[in-house]
Amino acid sequence: LSILAGKIFISLTGPSERTIPGDLVPFNCTAGPFGSQEFNVTWLKNSHEHPASAQYLMTDKGGNFSITSKAWVTLTRHDVSSKITCKVTHRTLERPLQATMNLSQVLRVIPTLKITWPSGTHVHVRDRVNLTCHASHFYPASHLHLTWMENGHTIQTVESPHVTRNHDGTYSLEHMWQAEARLQGSEFACWVVQDEQPPVKANITLRGQEPRRAKGRSAHSYHLQGPLQRSEPGTKIPLTFTSSGFSTHHITVTWFKNKWELPKSHTSILHDGHTYNVTSRVLVPLKDDDVFSKVVFHVEHKSTVVFQKTISLDQYLRVPPQVTVSQSSTSFSLVAATCHVQRFYPQTVHLTWLDDCQALKEADQPMPKKNNDGSYSLEVLLLVNASVQGSERVLTCVVQHETQPPIRANLILSAAAAPAYKPTESRGPEMPALLFVTFLLGLKVLLVMSVTGTYIYRK
Repeated sequence: LSILAGKIFISLTGPSERTIPGDLVPFNCTAGPFGSQEFNVTWLKNSHEHPASAQYLMTDKGGNFSITSKAWVTLTRHDVSSKITCKVTHRTLERPLQATMNLSQVLRVIPTLKITWPSGTHVHVRDRVNLTCHASHFYPASHLHLTWMENGHTIQTVESPHVTRNHDGTYSLEHMWQAEARLQGSEFACWVVQDEQPPVKANITLRGQEPRRAKGRSAHSYHLQGPLQRSEPGTKIPLTFTSSGFSTHHITVTWFKNKWELPKSHTSILHDGHTYNVTSRVLVPLKDDDVFSKVVFHVEHKSTVVFQKTISLDQYLRVPPQVTVSQSSTSFSLVAATCHVQRFYPQTVHLTWLDDCQALKEADQPMPKKNNDGSYSLEVLLLVNASVQGSERVLTCVVQHETQPPIRANLILSAAAAPAYKPTESRGPEMPALLFVTFLLGLKVLLVMSVTGTYIYRK
C-alpha cells in the first residue's frame, strides 16, 4: 500500500534478493499517519507471534505519527509455504491494518544432488547402465538447467528439465543418462544450475569388470555392444557380441527376440594362435510396443551353452509422442484447450503453451500416466478467454521429448468459437410465439391466393 492524500497506509518490505535457509533476513513494516501514538505493532509468522527487533517513530509537519517496525526471520527449507504478517492496531481504526508477504518470495533452497544406478547389478565391460541424477528439495524451479559430463566433457545439456512438486512446496527432479561401462572406468558428473547461482555437482565413477572365469573351462572375455543413442520404431538397431578364448572353432551364436529367432545374424570365427575368437552381429527391428521386449542370445561351444544373456530393448527405444490439441467450451467466452501427448517412451517430456508465439507462464505439469504397453501418455489443460482479443489467436502446444526437436500442435482460436450467451429462462413461452408466427405466415399466404383468384376472375 502507499500514501495517498494523507490516508492511512501500511507497507511491508523484505530483502531484494533471495537467500538460503539458515540466513537471518530483515522485514520492515511501516504504517501511518496517526493522530496519536496509541498504536501497537504485532508480527506473525504463519499463526505464531514473532518478536520485533526495533521500532522507529516518525512525525510529519502536521504533527501526525507513523511507525516503522523491523523483524528478523531465520529462514528454513520449509518456509516455502510460510508467511510473515505485520498487524497494526490503533484506537481510531475499526479493524487492524495488516500486510502479508510469502516467504517463498525471498527464499532459495539449493538442491541436494546424487547419482544412482540400479542396485544389485554386476556391471561388465560394455554393459549399458542407466545413471539417474537426483536433484532433491530445491526452490524455485525457474531458470533451471541440467548438464551431464563424462571425463570432464559435456555430453548432454537439458534446459528446463521436468520437475515434480513436493509436499513441502519445494521441487525435485530425476534425469537419466545411459552410459557404457569401460574397463578403465569413466567419471560421470551431473551439474544443476539455478538462475545465475553457482552450479551444484554430483559425480560417480563407473567401471566395468571382466566376466568371471568358469571353472574347468578356458577364460572367455565377453562383450556386448549396442547403439549409444535411442532409436525410433521402424528402424533396426545393431547388436554385436564378441568373445575370445575358445579352444575349438565349434562355436554357435543364436539370437532371439521374445523367444522368436532373429534371422540374418552374421557370425565370424577367427583363429588367434591357440584359441578362437567369435564375433556375432544381428539387426533387431524396433516396434513401438517393444518397451517390454527382450533379446536373448545363446553361445554354444561344442554343443554346450557357455554363455547366455538377456537384453531389454527399452534401453535402446525411443517412441516419439503423438501430439494433438482439442478444445471444449466451458462457459461464456471461456474455452478449455487440452494438449494430448500420447504413447511416448521414455517418460521424460516437457510441455509449453504458446499464445500467438508468446510463451505462457508455466504451471505444474502433471506426471505422465503409464499405459498397458509400457508407453506413457499425458494430458495438460489450459483455460483461455477467447474474447480477450478480437482477432484469431493461435494456441500452440510445444512438447520436448528428451533431446529431440520439439513437436508442435496448433489450435486456431477465435472469439466466434466461444459459446454465445443464452439466458437460462423457462422455455415455456417459446411455443406460443412459434404458433403465432406460423399463424401470421398462413394468413399472408391465404391473402395472396385470394387476391390472385380475384384478379383471374375479373379477366
